[in-house]
Amino acid sequence: MKERKYVLIGLSIGFILFLFDRWLDSHNHSLRISWLWIILGWFTGSLFIRIHNEQRKREEAIKEDHQRMFDLFNSLPGIVIVVGENYEVHFVNRNYLLEFGEKNSKFCYNMLKRNSPCENCRIKEAFFTGRPIKDEEIFYNSKIYEVKIQPFMDVNGTRLVIKTLYDITERKKAEQELTRLHLEMVNLERFNLVGQMAAGITHEIRNPITTVRGFLQLLGSKPEFQLQGDTFMLMINELDRANKIISDFLSLSRNSPKEQDHLNINEILRHLYPLLEADSLSQDKQIEFLPGDTPKILLNPDEISQLVLNLCRNGLEAMQAGGTLCMSTYVENSQVVLCIEDEGGGIPIEYLNDIGTPFFTTKENGTGLGLSTCYDIANRHNATINFKSNPRGTVFFVCFPILVPKMAS
Repeated sequence: MKERKYVLIGLSIGFILFLFDRWLDSHNHSLRISWLWIILGWFTGSLFIRIHNEQRKREEAIKEDHQRMFDLFNSLPGIVIVVGENYEVHFVNRNYLLEFGEKNSKFCYNMLKRNSPCENCRIKEAFFTGRPIKDEEIFYNSKIYEVKIQPFMDVNGTRLVIKTLYDITERKKAEQELTRLHLEMVNLERFNLVGQMAAGITHEIRNPITTVRGFLQLLGSKPEFQLQGDTFMLMINELDRANKIISDFLSLSRNSPKEQDHLNINEILRHLYPLLEADSLSQDKQIEFLPGDTPKILLNPDEISQLVLNLCRNGLEAMQAGGTLCMSTYVENSQVVLCIEDEGGGIPIEYLNDIGTPFFTTKENGTGLGLSTCYDIANRHNATINFKSNPRGTVFFVCFPILVPKMAS
């Protein structure tokens, strides 16, 4: 239609020139080339057509480039935002709309529900340096995004940046899981090494210790050594402490299943209570036992006794004189819970992730094996150990599963 219009315009111009020529001829001013004006009009119209076609091709090429760029942005795996120097959003891709809804944010910081630019915004840095930024991460809506910022110059000379956000939440989780598995492998290797060491040297060390301890008791009972009784007792106690360390090593190396019976944990705790009470009173401290109504579960009494003694003695050692250790049991979430709470100073924050790690201890003369043994015993009982700590004290929760007996078919 537009081409026909230009032809008609050209012919109209030619016809007007022809009439003008006839008028000149009627006044004796003929140019004698009247039809030349019609040809010139046609040529002018054709020229207009060519100009129009070239302009239309350029417009279509620009539209194709825009569509190609738009499709490219939408095909990118991340969230793409084109931002100006005043933080105004010029363009967003499809992933942005899927994540944040329709583009109703005038400025990029509105995306994060802010009314002003973020502190230390890297977009400003990209504009200032003119260099891309690739090492930024942000946390939003329970997701971790890796941010890349690329400055560029628009065709009209406007400075813009392309800000791309990639969801790396799953990658971060995978990295954390790999780190956890690596630590577990390290701990497993350490346990294997400990087991080999314990199994190899236990008998060779225990036999001479037993012999030396026996001779010290014999010498200490003789009249001529009565004045050195305290010295003999000190040496015997040190030998007993060394023997306990060896026992802890052995407990770490024993991974074979122990015989378990259906027992009520309160029965084991009542049996241990007099020993724990005597231990606490000797330190000018108190212990409370608050048994709840708990069912029978699969337990090995010897191992549970060792677990309770370790946790209670750790709690007593953490408290000052006059403190109270509370030991209680109850049922929660289909689990029998053993709760041991002390009134100590709590566990320092920097040590929380190391609790239960073999050989880690904050005690001056500790071995770092007591809690490791507790975690090992809990694992053999399909139980879990959790704890809470603050400056007013620490609470350990040992949760044993309640197994529902299967009905006979």
